[in-house]
This record gives sequence, C-alpha cells and structure tokens, in this order.
Amino acid sequence: MIRCIFTAAVLGIGAQYTASQSPPVAPADDVPFAKTVQVYRSGPIAENVQVRVRDDRGRERRSDVLVKIDASETSENGPLKARVELGDLAISLEGHKMLATHRLEKNRYAEFTLSDGPLLESLTTVMPALVLPQLALADPGTDRLEDLGVLPGRTAVVWQPGAVDRPTGKMMYAGTAGDTTFRLLVDRNSGRISSLQVASASGPIRNIDLTARSLPAGDSQTWPIEIVGRQRVDALADLIAEADQVRVGERFPATMTLMSTGLSPWTEVKDNLISVLIFVPTDPSGLEDYDSQVRDEVMRRLQRETRIAAQLVRKLEAGSKDRWIARSVAIIPPDAVRLSITSILLSLLNPTDSAVLSIPDNMPLIAVGQVFDYDSIIGGGTGGAVVLDKDRIVRAIITVGEVEPTEKKIREALDALK
Repeated sequence: MIRCIFTAAVLGIGAQYTASQSPPVAPADDVPFAKTVQVYRSGPIAENVQVRVRDDRGRERRSDVLVKIDASETSENGPLKARVELGDLAISLEGHKMLATHRLEKNRYAEFTLSDGPLLESLTTVMPALVLPQLALADPGTDRLEDLGVLPGRTAVVWQPGAVDRPTGKMMYAGTAGDTTFRLLVDRNSGRISSLQVASASGPIRNIDLTARSLPAGDSQTWPIEIVGRQRVDALADLIAEADQVRVGERFPATMTLMSTGLSPWTEVKDNLISVLIFVPTDPSGLEDYDSQVRDEVMRRLQRETRIAAQLVRKLEAGSKDRWIARSVAIIPPDAVRLSITSILLSLLNPTDSAVLSIPDNMPLIAVGQVFDYDSIIGGGTGGAVVLDKDRIVRAIITVGEVEPTEKKIREALDALK
C-alpha cells in the first residue's frame, strides 16, 4: 500500500526510552544550536533532503524529500506553514490543518486536523514517523532541549555543546538517547543543517543518514495543496484508487509505466502470449563513481540483487514453447533513469551469453521507483513475480525466494492457464 513511499519513515529507534527516563529539562537558552533554531523559525526556506535508512537485516532504502518551511508569521505557540513532498505524496501544513495528495490520483485528497504539541509527534497520529529535523527545529511548539531530538515519540536526547568538525569545517553536535547516537552537522555561516547521522544498537532501524541541500523557497502562498474538484478521503492509504493497485483477478494497471533499457516506453508486442514479469528492486547508486573499487562493489551488489530474477527468466524461457514470455523488471530510483545505468542493468539481467551485443526476445524492463506502489508485488521480499494471462488479467502474484521453489510456484500458476 501507501507505505512504500515513506522510505524515510522510521519505527523503533529510541522508542524504548520514555519520558520518565528523560534528563532534567534544559531552558531554551541552553539549546546548543540556538542559531540553527533561529534560522529555521525565520522566513521561508526550502531544502532537498536525501535520506538513507538501513534496517537490522542490512537492507537499505533511499529517498529524496523536499521540505519547505515558513515559521515567520506564527505566534509563540502557533503551528508553522510547511510543504513536504515524499515521492508521489505531497502534504501541506497550515495552522493545525494538514492536506495530502498522491501524484497518481487526481480525484482525491486527505485532510486531517493535527493535535496540539510537538509537530513531529502530532504527525505520527496520521502518517508514519518522519525523520526531518527541519520540522522539529522550526516548530514553535518545540522549545525544550530534549524536544529537539529529531525523532518523534518524545524521545529524550542529551546534546553536547557544539564543536568544529575539522574534516568539514562545520559545527558538529553529538547527542545520545540510550543506545541511539546522533551526529548533526550545521553550516557555520548559514546555520542550516548539512547532515544528520542516527545509529542505534537495537530496534528494526539501525542507521539513518540524512543530507540536506538548500533550494529556493519560492512564494509560500503557493505551498498549500490544491483540493478543488477532488473528493475527500480519511486516510493516506485511501489516496490511491483501487485501479492503481496490482491485484489478482484484476487487469494489470495502465498507470504502471514500464520502459525498455533504452528508456523508450514498453508495449508488449506478443500480446497473444501469457506474460511473467519478475520485479526486483535495485540500488545502482555509486555505479558512476570515480573510484573503481566503489564501482566494483556496486556491481557485486547489483549482481546479488538481480541474480535470482535473471535465473528465473532463463529457466522459464527454456520451457515456454511459445506459450508465455518471461521478463525481469528492474525497479530503479528516479535519479538513475539514464542510459549509462540501464545499459549495465541490461548486461546483468539479460539471460543470454552475449548480454551486451545481442538483443534478446526477453529484453529486461525498467520500472521507476516512487512513481508507483510496488508493495503489493514485492510483498516484503527480494522481488515479486506477476503472471498475466492473454487479456492482461493478473492471475498470480508470487513473492520471489530461492530459484527452484519460486520457479515451481510460477509454473503451477502457468499450468492453471492451459
């Protein structure tokens, strides 16, 4: 469902530390990054935030978040004005009102009334937790040192006085909350956040790396979500219409755009055949790094991510007898939609012996992450296979595991279509 677009969401870090374990409350004047608080509570600002989250199984997810904040006209305890864009989800905050829309659904919007209290904590009542220190620092209702601990849930963070980080020349602030550590870098000239690193020894989320880059804020009057002509729904999960989900027994959604590795729109030419599409999330970040060792490590990671999908396509094609086609579909982030990236994915996913020089019938495909909800396909696994009949009706969705048992399940679904 909608949870795939919250790759910056975090559940579990520091949740075991309650208010009863909090250190004595420090007065606002003792906040070590007072200049940063002042900057984020002034006029309109905007930042692009890149977030990388690693869980306790070593899996990583990355996302880009656009955050715009204007706290310049709020009262002492009043809420700020903001706009946050996470993948296809856009939310706007004004007063206690929150509006949300989804890029793939033009006819719906969600509206919520936020409760009083720290903003990040109020947001958790209507959406997954966000790791956006910009919102915490800009929130006029957050005036205690422990409340500036970035994470929601009233986690008490003990911050140390700032010191110059010699490698970067930025001001560095270190904080702790039980077994969770924080390292916040702030630009000494602008007072703006440069990066945040959060590490925990326990819980489902172990590491969060966040980097921020300043952008033009524009006119804050244009930030609110446009709701004219839209139907109101009561939950973020209801923003996506039923037709935009991949469901067994329903037609494969036309809103899912698939491309060839040459980045041209893909339309299946063999429309009289059954299709097996094997979706696999990939992380090509670092593939164009200047350091050859970094590139080699990325290639090894991509080989691990795509190995099973490539093997499944090879095995399924071997016994197709012109009854079905099998294709692997690499899900890549939007910033990786470049020929230099997809040509390498072609060589990894093409199950022929001459991967680069040949153009196989079962050419792998590309799907762009953050423009469609792939959760119903992936199902929390390393990939997902979708079996479509000749009429493009979804007949099976199979979570990809080891090659042999996954192939067996796919063939059972194919045999049922004889």
